[in-house]
Amino acid sequence: MEEKWPIVTFVLITINLAVFLFTWDLPTNKIRDEVVEQYGLTPEYLAYKPYTLITHMFLHADIIHFGGNMLMLAIVGLAGEEKIGSLKFLLFYFLSGLCTIPFGFLMEFMTGTLVILLGASGAIYGIMFLAATVAGWEEVPVILIPILNIIAIPIVLFTFKNIKVPMFVAMLFYFLLNLITMFYNLPYSIGEIAHFGGLIGGLLGVILILPENFKKD
Repeated sequence: MEEKWPIVTFVLITINLAVFLFTWDLPTNKIRDEVVEQYGLTPEYLAYKPYTLITHMFLHADIIHFGGNMLMLAIVGLAGEEKIGSLKFLLFYFLSGLCTIPFGFLMEFMTGTLVILLGASGAIYGIMFLAATVAGWEEVPVILIPILNIIAIPIVLFTFKNIKVPMFVAMLFYFLLNLITMFYNLPYSIGEIAHFGGLIGGLLGVILILPENFKKD
């Protein structure tokens, strides 16, 4: 099979980087407030700012938020896009990101506070589901996986061994971590609950965009 170059993953990371550099306030290490107000997605203002359906996915609160998301996008994006092709991957990405929005409405209703959605995390959680589905047994170095690499780095330094785990194991770890932090932060688990919207988007993507991947030859 001809190898597909992951152009969409590269373009998405490039756009996110450009937006982050343009909107990042270095002294405070966070996104500028006026950018959040204008381009973040707030459920109660969505009817007046429909463009935030897309723009909120390219905004990140700070450098840790941005760096973690882009590293995960690179890892799961390279695996997922190569398997299903660039166009389907792009559809998958935005479907997953959009599926986080109803959960933003839910959190605003539950907490009675203003909710502003930012970041590519929901879309990336959907891509994580994709990668676990179509490339689940492909191994990924643990040292590249945020949070897991905290455990892996000392082991690598002392043993000089490159520890790898199957993609689905890494994705299962993130699912369980998200579940734990969601319950810990209730009732204000806005980000964690939105991530589950991305996972639901990933499931819908597999059903709607990739049905042929599960047909036997």
